[in-house]
Amino acid sequence: MRMRNILIGFALLASGTANAATIFAPTDADVNFILSSLPAGTTLAMFDDSDQTFIGSNLDIPIPQLVGFTGPISGGDFIATNEAAATLTLTGSDNFILGITMDGGTTWSGDTSVTQLGANSYAVGFINGTVLEVDVRVVPVPAAVWLFGSGLLGLVGIARRRRS
Repeated sequence: MRMRNILIGFALLASGTANAATIFAPTDADVNFILSSLPAGTTLAMFDDSDQTFIGSNLDIPIPQLVGFTGPISGGDFIATNEAAATLTLTGSDNFILGITMDGGTTWSGDTSVTQLGANSYAVGFINGTVLEVDVRVVPVPAAVWLFGSGLLGLVGIARRRRS
């Protein structure tokens, strides 16, 4: 029974990770945020790709917007700068995630869908059904995540077999 509870806990942890926001990277030295149907009062922001909980620093992105990227600087970090000259340090790479808030930043939500529209253009859907087009590339999920998930399923199968 204890093993079952541990496996269920790992499964819940893994499912939370799978629902994380999509990781993006610029295709050149900037990203063009072109079109949005975000409702009034919604704020779109960029976060470091390691901040899947949206609790760290962010860079507001009013639409339309051009966000420039410089780097790598010391430690391999990159700096993202919006047109208002506000900046965000991206640690170790130029990868980022997008989040939206409708309550001034108390609660953030990541994207729920990403659809490729062209070579480097994507429509990014959010929980309230809004869509945003950006000119970026999607960073693929590392193979380690898929291997972890398949290993976890194997452990669940072994636990079930032992219980039978």
